[in-house]
Amino acid sequence: MPVEPRFRDQIRCLVLKDRRARALNDALAPDDRVAFNDFLVSVAAVLLAPRLGVRCGIEEVAAFSDEVAARHREERRPVNEFVVEEILREIYGIPPLFSAFPVPLAAVSGAGAAIVRHLTDTDDAVAVGVDRILDMAEHVHGRRTRGF
Repeated sequence: MPVEPRFRDQIRCLVLKDRRARALNDALAPDDRVAFNDFLVSVAAVLLAPRLGVRCGIEEVAAFSDEVAARHREERRPVNEFVVEEILREIYGIPPLFSAFPVPLAAVSGAGAAIVRHLTDTDDAVAVGVDRILDMAEHVHGRRTRGF
């Protein structure tokens, strides 16, 4: 499934700390948010590989979730660390936390954005290589959505 250019633009704005990121996020219709969140998970997967590796256990997932949530609390931008962990579990093939109740779409967007912001803030190479990262994420997204 191809990625809409506006989704790439929204994530580019998030990484580059462009104020348009919020407006683009607020403009997402519910159906668009589903597709955006799916691409956001692919972006997070690409960004996490250098940090956590391509394989990661539950202990590392939980520790990183706590790290992201703590940093965002310090910045007075609280994020639900369980939703952050849910995204990480999806990326690393660990059974989900929320099997009985779906996570609200906006919560997934917020947690995914928190992961991207955290990795951008802790690695200057993310902003410099944003277009390469988005290209890689689009490739990963294509593989994920085709079931490979």
